Amino acid sequence: MIRLNQRRGPSGGVAPLVAVSMVALTGMAALAVDVGRIAVAKVECQSAADVAAMTGARTLDGVMPQNLASATTNAKNAAGYYKVMGDPIASTEVTVQHGSYRYDRSKQQFSPSYSVQSNESYNLTKVTINKSCPTTFAQVLGYSAFKVAATAVAAHRPRDVAIVLDYSGSMNNESDLWNCESYLDNGQGSTSNPNNTSNNQETVYPKFGHYSNDKNYSNYTNYANLLSPAADASNPLSNDPRIGKSNVSISALGIPAMVNDFWSNNRGASSTASAFTAASDAALDSTNRAGGDKYLFKSGSTTVYAATVQDYTGSTTKNTAFETSGYATLGYIQGPRYWGKTFFVWPPDPRAAYDWRQLYFGTKDNTVLWDASGNWRSPSGYYTINYKAILAWIKATPNPFPSQLRSGNILYYNLIPTDVPASAYTHTQLNSAITDSNQRFWKEYIDYVVGSWRDPFNGVQTPGNPSMSYGPDYTFGTVKISSPPTGSTPAYMNYADNPKRPRHRLWFGPMTMIQFMSDTGILPGTAHDISMYSMKAGLGQALEDIQNNHPNDLVSMILFSRPLFNGGASGTGAFNLAQYSLTNNIQPMINSLWVPPNSGTSDVRPWDANGSQTPRAFGDWCSNTTSVYGFMLAYNQFSCSNTLQALDLSTAAGVGGEGRVGAQRLIVYETDGMANQGVTPANGFSTSSNYSSYYQIQPGQTLNSVGYTDANLFQTVQNICNTSSGAAVSAPGVLPYSPNQGRPGFGTPGKPVTIHCLAFGGIFESPSSVQTSSVALLQQVSGIGGTVFPSSASDPANGFKWCIGTLQQRQSRLVNAFQNIMNLKPVPITLIQ
Repeated sequence: MIRLNQRRGPSGGVAPLVAVSMVALTGMAALAVDVGRIAVAKVECQSAADVAAMTGARTLDGVMPQNLASATTNAKNAAGYYKVMGDPIASTEVTVQHGSYRYDRSKQQFSPSYSVQSNESYNLTKVTINKSCPTTFAQVLGYSAFKVAATAVAAHRPRDVAIVLDYSGSMNNESDLWNCESYLDNGQGSTSNPNNTSNNQETVYPKFGHYSNDKNYSNYTNYANLLSPAADASNPLSNDPRIGKSNVSISALGIPAMVNDFWSNNRGASSTASAFTAASDAALDSTNRAGGDKYLFKSGSTTVYAATVQDYTGSTTKNTAFETSGYATLGYIQGPRYWGKTFFVWPPDPRAAYDWRQLYFGTKDNTVLWDASGNWRSPSGYYTINYKAILAWIKATPNPFPSQLRSGNILYYNLIPTDVPASAYTHTQLNSAITDSNQRFWKEYIDYVVGSWRDPFNGVQTPGNPSMSYGPDYTFGTVKISSPPTGSTPAYMNYADNPKRPRHRLWFGPMTMIQFMSDTGILPGTAHDISMYSMKAGLGQALEDIQNNHPNDLVSMILFSRPLFNGGASGTGAFNLAQYSLTNNIQPMINSLWVPPNSGTSDVRPWDANGSQTPRAFGDWCSNTTSVYGFMLAYNQFSCSNTLQALDLSTAAGVGGEGRVGAQRLIVYETDGMANQGVTPANGFSTSSNYSSYYQIQPGQTLNSVGYTDANLFQTVQNICNTSSGAAVSAPGVLPYSPNQGRPGFGTPGKPVTIHCLAFGGIFESPSSVQTSSVALLQQVSGIGGTVFPSSASDPANGFKWCIGTLQQRQSRLVNAFQNIMNLKPVPITLIQ
């Protein structure tokens, strides 16, 4: 109310009343004008407060200690750009507070708080503006100014983010020594097909003996082919982006060689040199032999190597001179650089003390070691590997291995044993029965190099398959295998015998040891295997960006390959739990891209239970891309179940239950696209209210392996996107897979679950049938999650989801993809008051 002071005239009458009325009317008009100005000023002030609060909140990041001073300054500066009734807002008229948009689990709701707990980041800004403005006509009534106030609170929109990453075996194939993957088969014939070719680009490789038959890329079965056709500019495959990337022994495409990723120092001790040392190039002869015995030449030649004893002696009749003198007395051949050494030489030394067949496999009968087609046999039922003799030979000079080997918080061995358990000589015994980690490592490595590695399913893997990526044997001359001659003084073997020849098989050295680790799924997480390394490097940058720009996001990192199923032997699965449950503590998550999250204080052995989360590609020897399990883990991360949270906070971090009601749910799914394994929880699904349902896949609960179907994968994705009642969210762009059969999920029409798919890896580099099916899978998953996966990288709107190209391009595109996704609508900053 505005009170007016009135003056009386000396006498009554109409005139004085009219005068008084005019004054009152004038005052009312003046008041009306200024009330209108107040309303305008209030709108202008509120607009300034809104922008200032948004600016302050935008400045806040997830790094502690946070830049609160900068956030305050930026908020005040933003307000200062505004005027109220033409008068700029002064810094002294702006009050700024920072706090947290805190989630209360008991109430299942968010509310502003202006104190920050130890596990929180500042993610909220409150701005209050108190502005004084001069009046206009109201001054005649004694009111010289009026005050307006406005308050705005802005916060980072809370999001629960699950990053689901493909760590299946196919994610490290690009570093393999040999190309043997079905997706490389382009169906264009041997002269232009990169499958079954060398992946090596290092030009220093053996050229002696059978390796002299080299570089006919169109026929890998009859030639050594130790150089990738991609390294030969004259070859039609030289520009194929999927091959020629092996960086086992030499850097490739800017990624360092993996031989430099291993160390021989004690835990915690500093080391200035890598564990593996290359043979000196100065020691190489013209055929790249670094030392040891020399292959024999054909009779009458000094340039053409003998394939058989007959070639060397010129006759099939026993040659006493040769069988008496044999080779030199070294018993090995040392290869160039990181090839190491081999005892294989053909023909073998005829003297019993140096015949590698007898020394290491207990036989001189070629039919025991090879079948009639010249193929190397598996031990069971034929011969016995003499591990003790091979280990003694390995440790003899020159020994290509250090006395102990470690990398990425994993101790592979701390001594080279003298033998393996007697029971392990029975080749059908599972390797997991060997309790001594040193003995198990060396026994498995020897089996691998021999070409008869027994996997944890008790199957025998052989060269030339994805599980043994160092190339199959090939022919050198006419294959012939026969029984030993008989008689009173027979020749030590049939002089015309000629088995197939090994490429990397029977070579003991750093190259095959690293390939062994890769193929069997025990590489360290710090290894520079090409696909995984560039993916991890890009993801690390993306996580830093989330930390810096999205302080109210909780992030879970989920790795998937093949989980350990019920009854599975040691080493048949990994990543049964999320690598990290929802958290805003990003730096440990970045560290866990490289080392096991549970390896900070003690060594992890290759097959330890506490090493099962080692961040490495797992298992080229099994169906290992269980994408559906990655989404089950994501479902449990979004769950608000107190049961899961209690487990997660106790001893089983990675279980889930940390989801927040009201938070936007976002999944980023990175994969090479080749899902091939299904899973069913034996205990099924726990249905509950208030977003507390979950898959019963907790530690100790049984998982069953089932055949893969797209339907199971799509239904699991749909379950995440459903509403809490199990209905499909009918938001624009969402494509329900099975709207009437779903489980309760986490979407609402206003906040649908969003799923973005990112393609990564060699499969997407060139068209193939595998690429076509992979793209179709990602498009279906994206459609359920309300987004689009494009048909090619050239798509103007979503092409950024194809992370392909050079390794540097893949890394930068992955970072760009995450930045695009994290900043897409809805806007990350929102006004909550």
